[in-house]
Amino acid sequence: MPRTNSKRGQSAVAAALPADQVLTALHTAAAAAAAGGAAVSDLAALVSSGAAGTASTLPAAVANSAVLLSFTSPVCFSQSCQEATDRAFLIALAVPLVVAALSIAYALRPPPPELIESGRVFEDRATGTRFEAPEGVSPERDKNGELAYRPISYTPWPVDQSYEGERVRIAVGPVADRQLRTYVFARSLAVPSDILTVTLPRPLGVVLEYDERFRRATVVDLIEGTNADQRRKRASLNADAATEAVLPGDVLRAVTATNFVYPTRALWGAQAPERHIVVYGADRQVWSSVCGALKKGEVKDGEVTLVLERRRPRKLGGPGGQVAAGADAGEGADGEGAEGAAGQRAPERGSVFSPELFG
Repeated sequence: MPRTNSKRGQSAVAAALPADQVLTALHTAAAAAAAGGAAVSDLAALVSSGAAGTASTLPAAVANSAVLLSFTSPVCFSQSCQEATDRAFLIALAVPLVVAALSIAYALRPPPPELIESGRVFEDRATGTRFEAPEGVSPERDKNGELAYRPISYTPWPVDQSYEGERVRIAVGPVADRQLRTYVFARSLAVPSDILTVTLPRPLGVVLEYDERFRRATVVDLIEGTNADQRRKRASLNADAATEAVLPGDVLRAVTATNFVYPTRALWGAQAPERHIVVYGADRQVWSSVCGALKKGEVKDGEVTLVLERRRPRKLGGPGGQVAAGADAGEGADGEGAEGAAGQRAPERGSVFSPELFG
């Protein structure tokens, strides 16, 4: 190590401690570090020469110096000390890397063979994700052997064969090569309802309102002139066309969005990430997350699929069996009034999704 000849350094040390205390500390250090004795002696000499006029230094300087010295990293004055410091640095660097490697190896370890043979551990062939089912529970699969899912946010969870709900088929996967997969939705409204899917081009032209109490988004309006508005008008003339239209009062259960999927080779730069169509489950999600899912995607990604829950219209008693207009708005336990399904804009109970964000 080079020796310090700085006048500024001499005066700083001299001002921090009285000369007799500095010399005592330095001589003690010099006796413990024989190999570095010359450098310590020179430093003691510098302090002695600079501390001659500091006999009146306040005793409080001792405490200040101790605080400063406690934050000073040790300095090696010998080859053996430097080698020991280098070894400590390498150990401190290697230990976290070894722990991380062991953790990755543990997470990627193959499951026990007995679990695979019993069928409790199964794999999604499309994503490579492994799942473990409780004992005695079998996951539901479609006719092609693919798993059936219940979407929670962006995560698809396999369901049991006995899981109650409506099965719908949605095209997901790479944008250029989508495949139909089964998704299951249990009814959430307290009144009779139906689960249906509607596919629309971007921009969707749908206005949603978020209900903070029930944590769900409901259709409150359609933008004039859009594809969604044209379908609503056709549905008003032909009841059979209602299954292909978004109507005010519909509850948003899920929507397809575009996500970047990173194959294993993409993590190392050998392959670019792929644009995949995924299903976002909107049940009890925060409003900002629902808005983010609705905005994820471009026109080139193709049409967007909406999974909606619609209240069934109630028929009035009498020989005609007429349908009560607007009576399907759910005046029961779900706590919503009739304005939403009648096509009128309900009083705001939360945030309204701005139509320009659907681009």
